[in-house]
Amino acid sequence: MRLRSKEEAIQIISKAAIEYKKNLSNKIVLFITSMGDTLNYFEALFLPQNFKHLTGIRSKHSGADFFNLAVRNRISPNDIVLANDGTTDLKLDVLPQLMNIHITARMVGDFDHSKSILVTDKIAGTVTAAMGFKKTKELYLPNTALKKDVRDVTAKTTRQRVIATFIKHRNENLYKHLTYIAKGVFIDDDILSLIVQEKVDSVGLAADSPIPRRAVE
Repeated sequence: MRLRSKEEAIQIISKAAIEYKKNLSNKIVLFITSMGDTLNYFEALFLPQNFKHLTGIRSKHSGADFFNLAVRNRISPNDIVLANDGTTDLKLDVLPQLMNIHITARMVGDFDHSKSILVTDKIAGTVTAAMGFKKTKELYLPNTALKKDVRDVTAKTTRQRVIATFIKHRNENLYKHLTYIAKGVFIDDDILSLIVQEKVDSVGLAADSPIPRRAVE
């Protein structure tokens, strides 16, 4: 595998930081998942300082400063260190697509600690890219990017299908933006009703949200 130059890495990071700011920064994503007839969910808070963890970059700058510099395309090659083992390159390969994790995630599972020394708890993503989340008292925080199939890094008994995803600003009480809903799933299904009633402003859902509802017979 060809290792990227620092200049190439900075270009990828800066573009991704702009997308992170637009799509995820200071927002909370609600992932609703199913395993058979069992419904679960988890909520992930995306802070500006979390972005640095996703890049695989070592830097003298704090997470928040690193993100602000990246958004402004002000990171210097002297500011960063890339991993010699290629892990930084693997993360940068998938970083751009992970900036839409609130739309693209299709599977979730608990991290299989037997397969890596990586410290993370929850994995969400697809067959080509995944994001790891560390559990805090109330919410999960993103702490790594993986060029992996979710199925290869999660415990099989915990693996679940993402059936709906919502997003809100961290200061909002209820979710008003539905960013993904699986085919054949409806916002007013009984299986979703308990979570939707608790977490979502179903009356005030944004006009740009895809809101499939089961037709009244």
